[in-house]
Amino acid sequence: MSSDHKTGGFHYGFLIVAALCLMMATTVGLVFSTAGIFYTPVSTELGVGKGTFGMYISILLLVCAIVLTFAGKVLDRFNARWVLSGCIALIGVCFFAMSKFTSVFQFYVAGAFLGISIAFILYLAVPTMINRWFKERVGFFIGLCAAFTGIGGIIFNPVGGYIIGTYGWRTAYLVWAVIVLFITLPLNALILRSHPSDKGLKPFGYDASKEGQATVTASAPLTGVSYSTAIKSPVFYIVALFAFAVAFVTNVNFYLPSYASSLGLAATIGATIASASMFGQLIGKIVLGYANDKSIIKGMIVCFGGGILGMGLLMFFGSVGVWVVLLGGFLYGISYAGVMVQTPMTIKKVFGNRDYSQINSNISIVAAASSMIGSSAWGFIIDSTGGYVATLSIACGILVAAFLLGLAALNLSKNFVHTPADNTKAAK
Repeated sequence: MSSDHKTGGFHYGFLIVAALCLMMATTVGLVFSTAGIFYTPVSTELGVGKGTFGMYISILLLVCAIVLTFAGKVLDRFNARWVLSGCIALIGVCFFAMSKFTSVFQFYVAGAFLGISIAFILYLAVPTMINRWFKERVGFFIGLCAAFTGIGGIIFNPVGGYIIGTYGWRTAYLVWAVIVLFITLPLNALILRSHPSDKGLKPFGYDASKEGQATVTASAPLTGVSYSTAIKSPVFYIVALFAFAVAFVTNVNFYLPSYASSLGLAATIGATIASASMFGQLIGKIVLGYANDKSIIKGMIVCFGGGILGMGLLMFFGSVGVWVVLLGGFLYGISYAGVMVQTPMTIKKVFGNRDYSQINSNISIVAAASSMIGSSAWGFIIDSTGGYVATLSIACGILVAAFLLGLAALNLSKNFVHTPADNTKAAK
């Protein structure tokens, strides 16, 4: 049997991609993309403000950041199939419990448990599994899987809205639990495998000649920079700042509808610009994946160029017409997609695959913290500057800084020597 998987034909890795797409759509998609449709009915029944109810998301993100300090090691040490299946099951159980809750405090507890699962699924599952199973088209498949978080929102928001309107919010949470526990969980438990060697395979696109080996075992070690070397290098902190900047700008998305209102546009246009941004994210994840497969620098140009161009249109030409505002929102969405595609692809390029999970996990802590800070920081920036032009200018400046940080990391990483691990990972 050939050790070379360069050419076409079916590879088990494609089933891994399908399982990951389903997981992203029905876990991250349901937890985040449909959260908004529950705010009004739940807060009204519980007799609390929307902000008070929404605190469960803040708790989720806080716990997520804490769990990321060790999640990478867990995913490296233990069987990813069962770790991720456990995370999926926990989300399903939380949805079931949320259908029964009678106080906002209970939602806070659920938010903490959801944060444990989201740390693994949102930040680590896709880049880690794709990097293990693919040598070619890594960026495309990461982008494709990431896009399904948005697809999940597109599908389940109207479904959830109908269920809430017809049967109530408790039934909607119960339906989410059924989807996760009886569709996503069994299919992922059946399909997922930690490494290609678990199926007697090598990664899709593996070329023994390019690896410099005449004969290769199915469990050939991953190569890259060791975790201990990475965290002692200034490059690690440059990439961490890069991740912080990329994540920080994504929170501008919350204020685009308000920006549209400041132009005197109808509230419906404000909602539409949010949809345009979401569509930009969806397309951007796939486009960025494809671009990064060609060149990491091309990926950065598309990611940050799209965001800068989009916000430039909003700043200087927003008053021209609705189509300009929508186009600006769409282009901005491309840079938003960078969190789930550009950042992990940059980490892979700089540090390699050897200890990717641990390195990505630690850098993801910075990205998660940035998201928590940015969600309110941009509001304060808007209030202190008295408008949106200065705010969008600052956001553009941050994207330029992110691009320069990315280039610096790539340049300095040329001094790294990528070596295989001393021993085989335990996750089999």
